[in-house]
Amino acid sequence: MQASQTQTTVHPEPEDSGKVRDIKVSVIIPTMNEPAISKVVNETRQALKHYVTEIIVVDKSTDDTPKKARKAGARVITQEQIGYGNAYLLGFRHVSPDADIVVMMDGDYTYDPYEIPLLIDPIVDGYADIVLGNRFGHMEEGAMNVRNRMGNGLITATINVLYKLRLRDSQSGFRAMSRTAMEMMEITSEGMPFASEMIIDARKKSIRIAEVPIRYRQRVGVPKLKAYKDGSLILGLVIRMVRDYNPLTIFLPIGGLLMLGGVIAWAFVVQEWLQTGIISRFASVVGGTMLFLAGLQIVFFGLLADIILVALRSRR
Repeated sequence: MQASQTQTTVHPEPEDSGKVRDIKVSVIIPTMNEPAISKVVNETRQALKHYVTEIIVVDKSTDDTPKKARKAGARVITQEQIGYGNAYLLGFRHVSPDADIVVMMDGDYTYDPYEIPLLIDPIVDGYADIVLGNRFGHMEEGAMNVRNRMGNGLITATINVLYKLRLRDSQSGFRAMSRTAMEMMEITSEGMPFASEMIIDARKKSIRIAEVPIRYRQRVGVPKLKAYKDGSLILGLVIRMVRDYNPLTIFLPIGGLLMLGGVIAWAFVVQEWLQTGIISRFASVVGGTMLFLAGLQIVFFGLLADIILVALRSRR
């Protein structure tokens, strides 16, 4: 199955026939003191009234959030550990065996539950295996500050360049996937890098990724994202996974730049020798040689790592 380029076309919702569709959708909502959880669960049930539905709230609250969620009709799982990724990994383990599609959504009412069909329709229609909601499609004023916009843009651009994707919002927490895609992925991140690892792992496994524009509203409650800490962790994960699964993407450019620096340093020495017949820039000779050899070693290291990875994959 080959990976497709990300899509931004919204597939129209089927006409309301009043009949329950023979598709089971499992919605996972991680919560930590969410004032709007009742509204989120109620609207989710209403949005999916023509599907067989289960709503799983993975909760680590100190207030009455779990009580509200149960009253609204959700199944509540208590999260013993910490972390955004840990909550979803726990939720995945509690998805019913007969669920066809899994939806991920925050409990702070930033996402519109009535737009869940926009995410699941491309999967039902066979266009995609994972669908991301692009928050920049219809973002309300004040829903995301400038710092978070810039951080999201940097991370998304890095993922796009390193993994040959065309995403606009890689950090969206509103997404859907087929059960097959969920079972294929091997995700270990238990913090905020979870969202990026899902995309990267899906790309490695040629799982089709699509993107649709969605609404994004100001959150109800206290934000959980720690921009600088979580942003650095996410970028570290992206680069580390490139190193581990496609090393030439990193080692070849770095090695090439170092070798180029060495050649440039030598060029000044050669120019001086041609003009004067003497060599006085010994620092340039030594520095250029060190740069060139270091770059050559990095390139060879990347080639060796790539050969080893190809051999390991062929044995699986």
